[in-house]
Amino acid sequence: MEIDMPALVFPLTFDRTFQLWSYNVSHSVLLLRSTQTATTPTRVDLMFRGVQEMRLRSRLDNVEITVSHGGDPAGEFAEVQVSGGRSLFVVSSAALTGGYVVASSLYLAEDDLSYGEPSTIDAPELEDRVVRSGYFPS
Repeated sequence: MEIDMPALVFPLTFDRTFQLWSYNVSHSVLLLRSTQTATTPTRVDLMFRGVQEMRLRSRLDNVEITVSHGGDPAGEFAEVQVSGGRSLFVVSSAALTGGYVVASSLYLAEDDLSYGEPSTIDAPELEDRVVRSGYFPS
């Protein structure tokens, strides 16, 4: 897959609500989505690929994501296995500390599409609807 997105800069912070939208077991792809509301006219998708392990809630408010390439051998995530070129994405929210996703990559797409439409991350024909996007690792 050729990546034509700018590199993500961490930490990522979002003053909005995300839902655990989908997880595709056969492709190890996790999608977190924040839909449009009266106060947020855009939709944000966070797609993790190559997911090995995760600890999340189904609803996440006021999200912050940081990344660690080598895991966290002496800290809070010492028991989390990070291997195979994956990274530890630490996910914090108003009601979750200690959340994480171990994955190969993270894509971000903010667009003007509605609730149930496909993610612009996987639909290049919808790229004209994208407000901003990003990718890690770059």
